[in-house]
Amino acid sequence: MKAKILITLAIFASALAKAQEVKMNINITNIEPGKGTVVLNIYDKKEDFLKKVFLSKTLKANGSTLTFSLNLPKKGTYAVTVFQDLDDNKKLKQDWFGIPQEPVGYGNNFKPSAKPRFNDCAITLGSDPVTQVIKLF
Repeated sequence: MKAKILITLAIFASALAKAQEVKMNINITNIEPGKGTVVLNIYDKKEDFLKKVFLSKTLKANGSTLTFSLNLPKKGTYAVTVFQDLDDNKKLKQDWFGIPQEPVGYGNNFKPSAKPRFNDCAITLGSDPVTQVIKLF
């Protein structure tokens, strides 16, 4: 009997977690086809922005546009960064001043004149699916 109750609770908890998930599609444009991979990084906390990635996804740069489809665990505000890893070394290549040497893009198509901040690249997610288009530059 206990096993049935535990299984029922586990199924209910799983269904509840799925119900809270938020779908986000991020369409990346201006990719250099055939060169490396495209890396999408999601940050869920201001204090972790550009330091500790909440979720990272990678796709082969096999076309000039790509779409990342994500299921995030809850509503909220997430910052988004994208770069094309031309040399496939899993890191954004930067010069001595921290200026990116590979194509980059940010949530809301923010184009920084200095180091971007969380709010500059933030996307707020509610119950409805969100689609964002980010152009690499």
